Amino acid sequence: MRSSRLGGRLHAIEGGASRHGSNLSNGEIQEDLTREYELAARLAGEFFVRGVEIIARAHDGDLIKGIIFTAIAVANREGAGPAASLQARPVSVMSVASSIGVPYETTRRYVNLLVSQGLCERMGRSGVVVRQEGLTTPAMMTAYQETVTSFNRLASALRRMNGVNGKA
Repeated sequence: MRSSRLGGRLHAIEGGASRHGSNLSNGEIQEDLTREYELAARLAGEFFVRGVEIIARAHDGDLIKGIIFTAIAVANREGAGPAASLQARPVSVMSVASSIGVPYETTRRYVNLLVSQGLCERMGRSGVVVRQEGLTTPAMMTAYQETVTSFNRLASALRRMNGVNGKA
């Protein structure tokens, strides 16, 4: 994603004039790129940390439980188109453990906890799915709202950084 300002400066690298009619040195361009990358990294980091906080809060402060629940929910919908959005594809505990880098035994214990809490359901030997009731708890509804707010904050900051809305 390049800002219009950055695009002008990249044009200057290629030997053309920038939007402001002057050429910039490679050092100036590199310095601007570094600042933009640092800002993008900071914004992404803040979004990630807010997401971690949201997931933990939605799962009684237990981040690992929230990560495992989320990994199951994502895997259940993987490859499903809009018509299949209500059909969850079971995922194995081993697959969940591998995808998030958590030991199998730890993942198995958390899956058992999620099942006992009624948030997930075992589908025989096929695997586990997140129950609809697990996706619509008050804590999850709050988490969705907080995630949308956090995402919108990130998107707004990126738009400002990239000079959208008349800013350059």
